[in-house]
Amino acid sequence: KLHGKFRKSFIKVIWQKISLEVTMQRLAIITSLLSAGIDAFSPARFLQPLTPASRSAPSRTRLHPLTALQNAPKTGQHSVEDDLRDEAISLFFQGDDLPVKTTPTSGGVNNVVMYVETNKDKRYILRIYNNGNKSEKVVWEHEILAELNRQQMSFKTPKPLPALGDSKTHKLLSSGAECCVFEIIPGELAKTTSPREVGKATGELCDAMSKMKIDLESPIPPYYEVFDVHHSLNKEGFYREITRPREDLESARELIEFLVEEIRKIEPKLDLWQTMDLPSQIIHGDLHYDNVMVVDDVVSGLLDFEFSAYDWRCMELAVALSKYVSEDEPLPLIEEFVSGYAVKHKLTDTEIEILPDLINLRIFSNVIYFTGRAHAGEDSIESLTSRAAAYAKRVRWVNANKDAIVESIKRFMHTSYPTPSGGMMQQPSEEGAVSVVAA
Repeated sequence: KLHGKFRKSFIKVIWQKISLEVTMQRLAIITSLLSAGIDAFSPARFLQPLTPASRSAPSRTRLHPLTALQNAPKTGQHSVEDDLRDEAISLFFQGDDLPVKTTPTSGGVNNVVMYVETNKDKRYILRIYNNGNKSEKVVWEHEILAELNRQQMSFKTPKPLPALGDSKTHKLLSSGAECCVFEIIPGELAKTTSPREVGKATGELCDAMSKMKIDLESPIPPYYEVFDVHHSLNKEGFYREITRPREDLESARELIEFLVEEIRKIEPKLDLWQTMDLPSQIIHGDLHYDNVMVVDDVVSGLLDFEFSAYDWRCMELAVALSKYVSEDEPLPLIEEFVSGYAVKHKLTDTEIEILPDLINLRIFSNVIYFTGRAHAGEDSIESLTSRAAAYAKRVRWVNANKDAIVESIKRFMHTSYPTPSGGMMQQPSEEGAVSVVAA
């Protein structure tokens, strides 16, 4: 209700501020293109895909994620412009191996993921990371994959193709994002089929990863540092973002408030658990049944290691069980899964007794993570609101069945199983050492 010239001056100031912000964003984009050796003002920039001859581009300036990203997808299904896709493909394929067809996959909650098919009828998976241009996370993931692919296991883990020229398994694009190409692991997603076999594979992976030594600091925080799960928010920022009045949260406001209250309740428990010196190792960190491939109910491969971290080893089991608790009859599935897991890997009673809370911790981590992705412009908040009912259902079931969960897990962990050497693997001591009794 400003009057006269004061009203006009106010509008002028606001318009100048908006114009300056738009100009700065345009300059950032042009600077990035120029630093990549690309004529930002040439129409050909937008009409011609990159060719193999153009791969050796000079070092590139990264855009801030909020500048580089536009129109975040509503439910985590991501796509890229054709020229960026072609740039990624040109880093890994040439000549007769150049793909003739690309199709989106049905997965890819966090990244751009698509099938690429060459004219030799070979198919691969192309991934363009949407992680805030955090290259160190990709370096860490690929170090772990390289180590796993040197081990002999009963299933496959993702095997990335070497890039042309320097044989690196991931490359930096002109957008600042990393990309890579994986061989396809045969099979279909396990879902709730064969939980015992999925459990055995999870236990086998835990055992293999417990022996790994990676000479890098993990860029992925452990689950107990739950408020660091996304780079754009800290604890105060999460609570501020999730509790402030906003229309895009109103459809799930009651569910969100329940989840936020449960997150507050677990905070003092996290402080306590960190004093208990729980056994720790590198874990997959996201190994639920939608990251497991099976062929005829036999596990053929484990997928998506981008959230691997140095963490409490019991978190691996908690993450795996966090999907089963969303089913109509969770307890039989949990028992089947743990009966397989315990054949390959054991936990102490102390670890088992906090597992129900750790299952919830995994769910709370997702709540904070999707809030952070929306805050950073990597997704819309619908990635959280569309899952809020399922998350609340899981937490309520876990809270109502904690004793049954613990009792079931202890029953299988206390059982001795034969080892390949002919001995019997028993439950570990509270220090975490697994004992093997000679046959």
